[in-house]
Amino acid sequence: MKDFLQRFLKVSQQLTYFLWTSAILLIAVLTTRLFVSRTDAYFYINRLHTPFGDFFFSYVTELGSVSAAVLISLLLLIFKRRIGWALATAYLFTSAISFSLKVLVGFPRPHRYFFTRLHDIYFVPGITVLDNFRSFPSGHTVCAFTAATVLSYFARNKHWSWLYFALAALTGYSRMYLSQHFLEDVIAGMVLGVFFTMVWLTFITGKLGEESGL
Repeated sequence: MKDFLQRFLKVSQQLTYFLWTSAILLIAVLTTRLFVSRTDAYFYINRLHTPFGDFFFSYVTELGSVSAAVLISLLLLIFKRRIGWALATAYLFTSAISFSLKVLVGFPRPHRYFFTRLHDIYFVPGITVLDNFRSFPSGHTVCAFTAATVLSYFARNKHWSWLYFALAALTGYSRMYLSQHFLEDVIAGMVLGVFFTMVWLTFITGKLGEESGL
């Protein structure tokens, strides 16, 4: 256990920029939620739609999809084998945790939660809005932050962490913009994606050898 904690600390040191940025966002969201209800947060975001946003977030959300996970992993396996292996296995690890929580928690998605207020909700044209009890946590957000954490860990220039974080955060926001998730689902997806990816990176550190930068 002591050895694991020491390696976990080393992993966190490689992610300093990324973790501080994540912590700032987490604190900001949690502070906001002290004063804003789940419903108010949802409808505030739902009112922020624009034609550009409808187009942009319809595509950005795919960064957290299974297709993107497979494609990114395959490309890295071809050009950066160790990083590709780390990312592919991290995806599997965090996705298993995410799916298990979805089943255990069974919280309704916005479309189901607000079924008596659907006339008040703006739905992006062309987007299939999910209507089930798999809202918490956001799987797309977990996947996006899994990738961002792995890529930030291996990046030689740690300033790239901010770009990876921004892309993951936009993916998370897109899930709320498209009425697929609540704010809580997304922030939980971020925390789970980052923490359990760090756990996985700690576990496989010895198997990968020294860090191989991008």
